[in-house]
Amino acid sequence: MTIQSDEPRPWGPAQTRALRERLRSADMVWDLVVVGAGITGAGVARDAAMRGLSVLVIERRDVAFGTSSRSTRLVHGGVRYLEQGDVGLVYEALRERSRLYAAAPHLVRPARFLFPAFVGDRLGPWKLRIGLTLYDALNFHRGQVHEYLTPEAAGLAEPMLRSEGLRGAVAYEDAVTDDARLTLAILTDARRHGAEVLTYAGVTRLAGRALDHEIKLDDGTGARARAVLVAAGPWSSPTLLGQAAEGLMSLSKGIHIVMRAQDVGVRQPIVIQAPKQRRILFVVPWGMRTYLGTTDAPYVGDPGSSGVAETEELELLELVARVLPGANLRADRVVSAWSGVRPLVRAAAAPGSDTVELSRKHRIVEGDDGVLAIIGGKLTTYRSMAEEAVDIVVKRLVAGGRTRPGPCITHLRALVPGDPPGCDELADAVLADLIPRHGPAARWLTRAGAEKCTRLVEDLPYRWCEVDHAIAYEGVQHAIDILRRRLPLVLTDARLGGAVVAEVARRLVDAHGGSQADIDEEIERYREEVSTETRRPVSVTSS
Repeated sequence: MTIQSDEPRPWGPAQTRALRERLRSADMVWDLVVVGAGITGAGVARDAAMRGLSVLVIERRDVAFGTSSRSTRLVHGGVRYLEQGDVGLVYEALRERSRLYAAAPHLVRPARFLFPAFVGDRLGPWKLRIGLTLYDALNFHRGQVHEYLTPEAAGLAEPMLRSEGLRGAVAYEDAVTDDARLTLAILTDARRHGAEVLTYAGVTRLAGRALDHEIKLDDGTGARARAVLVAAGPWSSPTLLGQAAEGLMSLSKGIHIVMRAQDVGVRQPIVIQAPKQRRILFVVPWGMRTYLGTTDAPYVGDPGSSGVAETEELELLELVARVLPGANLRADRVVSAWSGVRPLVRAAAAPGSDTVELSRKHRIVEGDDGVLAIIGGKLTTYRSMAEEAVDIVVKRLVAGGRTRPGPCITHLRALVPGDPPGCDELADAVLADLIPRHGPAARWLTRAGAEKCTRLVEDLPYRWCEVDHAIAYEGVQHAIDILRRRLPLVLTDARLGGAVVAEVARRLVDAHGGSQADIDEEIERYREEVSTETRRPVSVTSS
């Protein structure tokens, strides 16, 4: 089913129950089953559905539960990858960044980044200028080209910068995003073109062979497919892929911490060089907040339980204080934090490589049973990765006798249909809060009426109509899905959503059907997941 109008396709409890029943009773064979609803899986599903394939996405947790909601929230070409010689990756990322500007301007917004150089830094001003000159050339000088700033000009551009030892800076263009909402927008558009999505459904077994795959789920149901593609990020294990997954990945953990803007009041994103390391950190303004990150260290364990250690927070604060000495970087001023695990393609010749040095390129592999998997890559290049993967799927399906589907058109279509918001809409207080997350679809949310669109928390731009919309149209199953990935309240609210989670849980349980015990269970799940990710307890109060 493809929806032609701007009306969103319902994705609530009734649709989820109907899909599960369909899997139990129907003998349908899908063209493609995608395992994983992160940004890569979402991109594959959208591309395949827009070409006319029948697509089912299966996800063990929530949409964007893993790496795709735990990144540095940037869409960028990767300046530092030039130093690693990944010119092709940078070119691809810059091309895809331009396409995302057009496809989702409300979610991917250009920003002027400031990259200072201090005495003792590994990269001095002249090396930065050479690198950014190449960066501009690879971008064909679209957007703003880089600018060199003298120490005095850099200090004027960012008064919080340490003046002692400042040798100059470069200012250049990259983009900021909301990673979880970008993933959701891609998957929502895949559903508009007929794809189906089932979350909180674990895949326990993949059997069969190419053009005749059998997928078994943890509730005993299953599906059949002509092609299967695993896009499970750091969960792409031998259980799903067999020997093809052995030694394929290195996991890298990165943490971020969130401060109040009044404590770290930078004017623009700041890039910081980590002393004696080939990695960089970012300090990024985020409305009433500023976030700092990221670390880059090898990780072993469950990617969904990586958490944030106190020592890691203190390390970040210390590194940032070196460059922004006037910021209030006390540990007790941290509002929230998050941790993510990146799946990096491991070079066969260097299984013990430092994750900082590993490439952010991707690889598509095939198991003995014909199951495909896409490993590694960057959030920025998700669309081109998906195109490459779906091309392989299409070639296989056509060889098996399927009528050739249409070409890839994902680079030609907006993620959210509708006219861009006008100046009068941006002047409306409710729409001004909603547009940065929903774009043209914000108009649909305001149909609920002003009384249903009040703010959840007074100083943050999240509205109750978004909660109701998430329940009916965004496939949520749990309260944590709403307050962590549909709205980033967990990351921006000093009380971690404790003042509103009870009401959110009540609305969710009312829609799904349940009792007070179910509400209590939702609240407890919320407490556990927030505590695991942020290392901070949640005190739940009545809203």
